[in-house]
Amino acid sequence: MSLLEVSDLRTYFYTEAGIVRAVDGVDFEVEAGESLGLVGESGAGKSVTVKSLLGLIDVPGKVVDGEIYFDGQALHEMSEQELRQNVRGSDISFVFQDPMSALNPVHTVGSQIAEVVEYHTDRTEAEAWERAVTLLDDVGIPDAEQRADQYPHEFSGGMRQRVLIAMALSCDPKLIIADEPTTALDVTIQAQIIELFEEIQEKYGTAIVYVTHDLGVVREVCDRVAVMYLGKIVESAPYDELYQDPHHPYTQMLMRSVVTPDRDVSELEPIQGTMPSAVDPPSGCRFRTRCPREFDECGRYEPPRIQVGENHDSACLLHDEQFEREEPALHLDSGAAETDSTSGSRGAYDE
Repeated sequence: MSLLEVSDLRTYFYTEAGIVRAVDGVDFEVEAGESLGLVGESGAGKSVTVKSLLGLIDVPGKVVDGEIYFDGQALHEMSEQELRQNVRGSDISFVFQDPMSALNPVHTVGSQIAEVVEYHTDRTEAEAWERAVTLLDDVGIPDAEQRADQYPHEFSGGMRQRVLIAMALSCDPKLIIADEPTTALDVTIQAQIIELFEEIQEKYGTAIVYVTHDLGVVREVCDRVAVMYLGKIVESAPYDELYQDPHHPYTQMLMRSVVTPDRDVSELEPIQGTMPSAVDPPSGCRFRTRCPREFDECGRYEPPRIQVGENHDSACLLHDEQFEREEPALHLDSGAAETDSTSGSRGAYDE
């Protein structure tokens, strides 16, 4: 059994405009010690997905269906109190995306970490404080003993993110969920935080679910990738395979929009159009309204996730044999754009 198993997860928000189907039938697994990247544009449902795992959805949102098993425990059957006492912060930790607002400004950083340790373990106040100082040192905070007595406003954005990571590690969790942890940071600090996550996984063997819109970040820290679009996972594969051979048109277009050292900015191909509303998503394939490979059946059938390789699936009718399309999915090929003779669209880039 995998460490985390999510099946048919559905989280809806009930608004005056209608029902927002933010997460609409999501399935994925995470093995012990593995890192999974959850990737997609803003509005794809990534953050709502991971918050749903721990019951962190506020009104008017609600998890309406699905099963979530973590280390043999049925999280979807647990009460708010059971999740808070037995899962959040202990077995599963969450690193939020805005380090500037995630810490309490009126308490020292050391006391905030120590509080988590005391709540979830039987350590004394002195032992919890010692643990907090050790963790600050582990995540690269210089003069950790002195800085533990300081307040969040005395730390830079990058240092605050390190504090949040230290807090996430405080009870030796089996899984860390990192929700866009580098979004508010400059490029240099982003690289340091990514490197820190790599060190954490190597040192502690912690599984990580890394939520991001940046495929470059995913390449650095993730073993496997699940690509989301409008509440659904449209492709899932080990990173190297996804990078070399993306099958879903959305994944291919994401790849072509990524900045790389060997690609001129003029070569980038941004995805045209905007993501449709989750209140009234397109019929059939949800990506079809922006897809250059759309054909008639795309509007009539919702594509299942079809195996296209070992541990690699893609939710696209181009892979469904019953439609017998002559045009194959676009593939990455030797670092250059390649013209598809059938559709006229360009192939994805390799780095």
